[in-house]
Amino acid sequence: MPKKDRLKKTVTPPEPETAGSGSSRFQFFLWICSFFFFAALVMRLDVITVWPGAEGYALDLALSNERGQSLYAFVSGLLFGPGQAIDAQTEAIWLFPRLLSALAVLLTGFFTYRLAGRLFGPQAIGYGLLCAGASLFLPFFGKVATPDALALLGQVGFFWSVLLAGADAERNYLIQAGLFLFVAAVAAPLSTLAFGLGTIVAGRMLLGGGKQWMNLLFLLAIPVLILILQGNQGVRSYWFWGGQPLAYGRWLGYCLLGMLPLTGWLLGGLRDLVYKLQREELAARLMAAGLLLGFATQSLLFPLLLALLAGKQLQLYFREANYPWRDWVRGGAVVHVALASLGAFMALAGIGIAFPGAGYRAALGMVAAYWIFSLLGVIGLFGERRDFAIGGSVLAGLLGVLFFWVQVYPYFEAERGWAARLAEQVEVPLPTYVPADPMFSVALPYFRRAGIPTVQDTAAADLRLVSRSPTDSLLRAPIEVPGRILLERRLFGVIKE
Repeated sequence: MPKKDRLKKTVTPPEPETAGSGSSRFQFFLWICSFFFFAALVMRLDVITVWPGAEGYALDLALSNERGQSLYAFVSGLLFGPGQAIDAQTEAIWLFPRLLSALAVLLTGFFTYRLAGRLFGPQAIGYGLLCAGASLFLPFFGKVATPDALALLGQVGFFWSVLLAGADAERNYLIQAGLFLFVAAVAAPLSTLAFGLGTIVAGRMLLGGGKQWMNLLFLLAIPVLILILQGNQGVRSYWFWGGQPLAYGRWLGYCLLGMLPLTGWLLGGLRDLVYKLQREELAARLMAAGLLLGFATQSLLFPLLLALLAGKQLQLYFREANYPWRDWVRGGAVVHVALASLGAFMALAGIGIAFPGAGYRAALGMVAAYWIFSLLGVIGLFGERRDFAIGGSVLAGLLGVLFFWVQVYPYFEAERGWAARLAEQVEVPLPTYVPADPMFSVALPYFRRAGIPTVQDTAAADLRLVSRSPTDSLLRAPIEVPGRILLERRLFGVIKE
């Protein structure tokens, strides 16, 4: 296929503006949504206790003498000082590594708009990013200091760069793709190696071309070299073939749950994708290839592409006079509101028991905002009100997440600092065995800051970190403090090994 014809076939020309998409009201709505997203992303970063799992393991490595084994851990170690200078007695020490994660998420949105907009049109990508910001799952990775946000930035940027390299062989995307691949490989070298190889092979099969693919293959030396030098990060990341490399069912479940506020739009987007795949449209084939690659390597590209599919339907629903998937969008939205009612009842019941009184009232505000805006979205779909349909669906997710971090999470946080309180009560810093369980990973950075050596071999330990249910009276420790993992309340202590 000639280069010019292939470029015309791949890159979508700018679409005519949807009615109202360029209006001052819609621009104001975008600014408000951006503010809500940014606020939810950076709010309370300096007071949140270390998150169990990947964040605990990653921050522990960054505090250790072995931080040179990982470039991400080394950079995080350099960022601890400015945070501790703000307030040495609070969680502010973790502030700047978390800001690095937040910045990576914001840059992911920026480069997706700039790069993917050239392939699929800036307006469609803009709607997709609106859905990504309103999801419950994807923005979470900018909230905690794990390598996932960096891997998201690097893998997403590399994916778009490779597609552009195949669409426009006359421009050189090699340096750009290499930089993105380096960022991703620092965070997750093994996953990035598989992801990079799959992306290049898929691009060659779908877009054709010549020597640019061989040049891109040479870039795979970057993750190979990083993998040799620092090894796979394993449990220090959430998803990238770390602690649960084959947990694909759980991975898919989290991604779909994260898209709950946009259920109807996502169903319409998936149905639209199947239809366009049957017609062998190139844009749909590229999107499907990205979904398969993202799912197979557990890349955060996968939930981002789901959001882009939903966003495309936000654009088409009111633009096309005979939009074919109207029943899919409406049906999904109605089912979501019904399930949201049941979920709201269960959430309020659980939080009401765990945090009676003020905690229940805080949760009521969060749940009410989520459900009311979801209902407005349904009203907009059936009443053909574009502002209600789009605004309700998007604000349900944005305000639900924002209200959680601002109103509800402080009640969780009140008892999540058990590791710091326990470390203060250990008078003699003896080697302590910390079981290889994400529940106990929270203690690793706090024990290290307190000078308590932690070991993974029981033979080398004098103390053992344990936990028990408050109703269990058999296993008592000389030193115990109450705490929470998330909802579950437990007693944590140390006993002699």
